Amino acid sequence: MRRALTYFVVASALCTPELAADRKSWNKIRYVGGTVAVKTSPYDWNTTLTVRTNPDSIEVTIAPATGFAPRQTVRIKPAQVLALLAGPAAWRKVGEVDGTHLPAKAPALFGLLQDNGFLGIVYQTEDGKRAALLLDSYFSFKILQILHAVTGKPVEDSP
Repeated sequence: MRRALTYFVVASALCTPELAADRKSWNKIRYVGGTVAVKTSPYDWNTTLTVRTNPDSIEVTIAPATGFAPRQTVRIKPAQVLALLAGPAAWRKVGEVDGTHLPAKAPALFGLLQDNGFLGIVYQTEDGKRAALLLDSYFSFKILQILHAVTGKPVEDSP
């Protein structure tokens, strides 16, 4: 019984990366900042990003800091995406968009404690203005691969 359980745990651990490659929705994402006017907690990882292929759209649902405020949903068509950003470049390029609200960035200790899991999406709204989202996730690389496939935009990662 123990051996069978051990084999099951090892097999499920080995198959997990394969299942993550086909994933089109992620729910453990942190909204760091951007042009969406919503106050979030820095400890809240309840933002959801969904990529739909039938009606082509990218949907980001942001959970606010207070439990009584409604969630805000941003829907982006792939044709509206201007740039996909990764790592330290995401923080800098999203900050360049007018109207962006970003928290103060904690200084890195000689570059050792630098967080490179940032994911930035710069897009154009329906009225022609530029808007941006800065997200943080452990799955940023996989998310960016799928967003690149849907939008056709290259991922910029140079600071």
